[in-house]
Amino acid sequence: MFAVLLGLSWYTAVSEAVNRPKQAKEHMKRAAELEEKEIYVDAAAEYEQALEYEPDNVETYIRMARAYLNSGNTNKFTAICAKTAETYQNNDEALNMLMEYYVENEYENEAVGYLEDFVEDYPDNENAKEWFIRFKGSYTELYCSFDKMGEIVNDSMAVMEEGLYGIVNEKGEKIVECEYKKACPFSEDGFALVQKEDGTYIYIDKDGQTRKVPDSEYQDLGMISSERAAACKDGKYGYLNEEMEAAGKFSWNELTGIKDGTGAARKDKKWVLVDKDGKVKGDRKYDGVITDESGFCSNQKCIFVKEKKEYHLINTKEKRIGKLSFDDAKAFPEEGYAAVCHDGKWGFVDAEGELVIDYTYENAESFGNGLAAVYTDGKWGYIDMDGNLIIAPQFLAATRFSKSGTAAVKMEEDGEEEWRLIQLNTSL
Repeated sequence: MFAVLLGLSWYTAVSEAVNRPKQAKEHMKRAAELEEKEIYVDAAAEYEQALEYEPDNVETYIRMARAYLNSGNTNKFTAICAKTAETYQNNDEALNMLMEYYVENEYENEAVGYLEDFVEDYPDNENAKEWFIRFKGSYTELYCSFDKMGEIVNDSMAVMEEGLYGIVNEKGEKIVECEYKKACPFSEDGFALVQKEDGTYIYIDKDGQTRKVPDSEYQDLGMISSERAAACKDGKYGYLNEEMEAAGKFSWNELTGIKDGTGAARKDKKWVLVDKDGKVKGDRKYDGVITDESGFCSNQKCIFVKEKKEYHLINTKEKRIGKLSFDDAKAFPEEGYAAVCHDGKWGFVDAEGELVIDYTYENAESFGNGLAAVYTDGKWGYIDMDGNLIIAPQFLAATRFSKSGTAAVKMEEDGEEEWRLIQLNTSL
């Protein structure tokens, strides 16, 4: 009897194994017929039953997901796509279908959030990496039309309109009307330097109110930082304090702003590091110093100095950082890597002086909030901190991205060059 029972059990198992594909096909056939009639809810149920017989059939998962999408059940659709993409790594269709759905419905943030986790869990999935890069580089143009646009600094940007300058925020909305001969972005303390039509300088707040007025004998002023502003008097430079009074002697031919208690000054042909009162900090002299667009040289306490024909990196205590030398460089940003040039090509170094992105580009700007503008084949585009091309080269000029994901770029349209403000569709 035991032998008979064992034989019956074996027969039943074999019979079910033979019939399972047949039963799965029957459910698949009924599902297809229901889809032709646009009865998507029942079609999805048939696909689910087919999977009970063939639980590893990827094509059935794909068809079931589409049926749920057509029925309007987007939660089921996204869940099935996600599970299928994660379970069957050698099949790209489920992930592609999910990402295309996000694109069509402009759900870029949801896509990036999912892809961040996906790439972390499955770092060898090249398809996911490609989608991630694509979403990171998607952007829209904000309405913002000016004759000239500068770098976004402290969420503000100087712009020019009909020959006069004003200030907008990082979204391109006007903070200060275009009525000045010169304007700078707001400093960390909320004051912006502007030059009036009569040539005098004042510092204003975000309401456009005058807050600091240097004596008219001071010219060529800089942004306020570390309670100091560089200024020129009778052809010599020094620092003004917050009360717009001289902080030390005015004895330099050229002077940078102060960051982290350090600036740089030139007398005749040599540069030295100085403190916030314009006094020499060390005993080293240099042939050149790199500054950023706002006139500072020591962001992240890293300073590019030139000795003879090459630049190298030092800290604010004049100790050399790293062993590399460069033909040229761009000043370090507040965060991220700095652009450096060697043998005519540009790459990037970190604050330890290590080369982190190889010398590849014809030109480059230092990073701003996770992206850097790079120049190749006659146009500017953007890369991320892994060196991935995020926005293809297409701009005549490109500035750094703000923390909210905006940047000013120059484009050519119908033969005309125009400055535009672009906004990344995903957070940085």
